[in-house]
Amino acid sequence: MGVLVLCHQFLIRFMVLKCRHLQGFQKNFISAYGISIIAASNSKPNTSSNMKQILVVFAIICCGVANAQSPKAINAKLQKVTVYLQGADLHYTENVNLSAGINEFAFENISPYINQPSLQASIKNGVVMDVKYELVYEEAKPKPTANKKYDKEIEQVLDSLDDLRYEEKDADNHLKALTTEKNMLMNNRIIKGEPLKDSLQLLQQGMAFLKERLNAIYAEELKYEKIKDKIAKVRNRLNNRHKALLLLQSGEGADNSGDAKPIHKVLVTVYAENPTTTQLSFSYFVDAANWVPAYDLQASSVNGSLKLNYFANVTQNTGLDWKNTQLTLSTSTPTESNTKPTLSPWYLSFYEYKSYSPAPSTNSAMPLKKESLAFRHNNADDMTDLEEKDLNSLLDYISVTENLLRVEYEIKLNYTLNSDGKTHKVLINDKDVPMTLQFAAVPKISSDAFLMARITGWEEMNIIPGNARLYFDGAFVGQMYLDPSTTEDTLSVNLGRDKSFALTRKKVKEKHKERFIGDEKIETRTIEIVVRNTKNQAIDVEVEDQIPVVSGTNEIKVVLKESDDAELDEPSGSLKWKLKLKAKETKKLKFTYEIHYPKDKPIAGL
Repeated sequence: MGVLVLCHQFLIRFMVLKCRHLQGFQKNFISAYGISIIAASNSKPNTSSNMKQILVVFAIICCGVANAQSPKAINAKLQKVTVYLQGADLHYTENVNLSAGINEFAFENISPYINQPSLQASIKNGVVMDVKYELVYEEAKPKPTANKKYDKEIEQVLDSLDDLRYEEKDADNHLKALTTEKNMLMNNRIIKGEPLKDSLQLLQQGMAFLKERLNAIYAEELKYEKIKDKIAKVRNRLNNRHKALLLLQSGEGADNSGDAKPIHKVLVTVYAENPTTTQLSFSYFVDAANWVPAYDLQASSVNGSLKLNYFANVTQNTGLDWKNTQLTLSTSTPTESNTKPTLSPWYLSFYEYKSYSPAPSTNSAMPLKKESLAFRHNNADDMTDLEEKDLNSLLDYISVTENLLRVEYEIKLNYTLNSDGKTHKVLINDKDVPMTLQFAAVPKISSDAFLMARITGWEEMNIIPGNARLYFDGAFVGQMYLDPSTTEDTLSVNLGRDKSFALTRKKVKEKHKERFIGDEKIETRTIEIVVRNTKNQAIDVEVEDQIPVVSGTNEIKVVLKESDDAELDEPSGSLKWKLKLKAKETKKLKFTYEIHYPKDKPIAGL
């Protein structure tokens, strides 16, 4: 029993010392298992059995210590990114060699903006036992000591500064001499106005000499002032260079190599029954990425078709460059709450007036909600610029997956998107959709006609709200906001104004009447619209006008008496005529309505 006690004590001390070097699961497993066996051995009198158990625990610890080296570091390569309307999933896949038992890997090249709860891992031919994020700092490198290689350059800079000092002194001496000469000339008795006995000719010669010499002096002064300015600039550059060299010489001007840098890691612990080579995958979510839909609508009057190009403007600031990465675009937003709203009881009661004393003002502030910024900038050199590529060939590499909650566009071409906050254009879909051209006119507001494209079949593209650029016969005609949630089966797109269209609207005065029946006043009004097709081909025109509608009272009544077969929408009072006009054809439209109201109550809005 004495030997057994000594073995117990040795085993406990050995575990205390060696378990400190184990990692994660190994440490917990071996410690708990070993201690349980030791406790069990203390309660059993069978010395032989206890000794076997001690040896088993000892072997387990030794194996664990042998395998419990620091995790194998792997510079993980980003394979695939799923970009959401806000946020992105980053996917990694690496081939790893597993030994029998527990293996640990430390993957680097991880975004500093990782969402830790979203981290997950999977492996073939093994079991993932743990996956977690870790931030470590590499050991700070010692600051470099004084560097003698800069001594010679420092000496040259100091010599240059000495030369500049002598050049500046020389310039100062010249300026002083010029100033002295100028003062002597200015003190001449001719300039001072003293009485002269000389002839006029001598006076003129003296003045000419004075003028010539003063001009030369001023030119010389300007020359040396410029020299002094140049000397000052060169001296400033040399002084800055001298300071920089001194910093480099002392080691303080290095590239901060002595500072500890953060390293973001994903630690994965896996278990394998047998040695094998397999694939290990892990992924996580980051918020600093997004994509915004954008559209190009290109209509053609020649073939009556419209091409709808569906793009994604992708932006990312994840701290990692997505190099040669496969992209998937998803219409979902994981950051939005998925909890169904709950309605609370809605209570009604009478309002009770109460007097309140004003509350004292405070300086408290509400915390700001964290938001991710997406910086947009068109990158002309971006490899994803699709204007120079064949869009039809790109579409062969895009597959669409749709379920009840989202649509995903998997792009099988690899893209490179730097973490720079710039916008990168990615093609999603490109389709010719059926279109009919029709003119629309609202003569009450504008005398111009508007060319409209009526589009069907756009629902099949699974588009979401976004800005669209409009082109007609190759010319840019404007922009619109494409919102499928607010449209019907037919999408109307305005392709521009047609000012050559002949369109007039006027009130027919001779048919404007007012009459009284008892206490009621009745007004009759007639509107005439003239539409002329000035083109050499037949066109379809939809003309829209309106009659007034009544809201909130039964004392006013509006009756449509004549409409020339217009379609009336009673809630809005809208009148619509759908016309087919031949080339150069003119069409007149009239509608008449009556307004009934009490004669002693004037009406607002007429």
